[in-house]
Amino acid sequence: MLRLERGLAEAKAVALRRERSEIRFKGGAFRPVSNWNVLVPISTGRIEVAPRDGGVTVSYRLTFTWMLVAVTLIVMVFLGPTAMAAKAPPSEGLAFLPIVWLWLFGGSFVVTWWRFPRFLTRSLLRP
Repeated sequence: MLRLERGLAEAKAVALRRERSEIRFKGGAFRPVSNWNVLVPISTGRIEVAPRDGGVTVSYRLTFTWMLVAVTLIVMVFLGPTAMAAKAPPSEGLAFLPIVWLWLFGGSFVVTWWRFPRFLTRSLLRP
């Protein structure tokens, strides 16, 4: 658990705390980190470590609330009026918005879904 805590601390997790076999933390974009930081899209997280057959089982739960709100606002407030003002028919402009939303939110979600387990593995394997 110490290695996971150290990895999260190096990624500048906020409100990092341990409760029994669980580590809770907050991420988000409003921290002094680069956009490549693995915790940027994550609002909150919980990692549970349980002993198992001479090793450990690590499970986790992540929330993406901040990213959901931010991407939705960006698409609706900034891109929505632009799409509606375009010379294309309104149906095309409205069809464009969900595609952009899926690209921004879905892309970030998938990248985090792929990167976070690897981040945990690297944290556990570090001395």
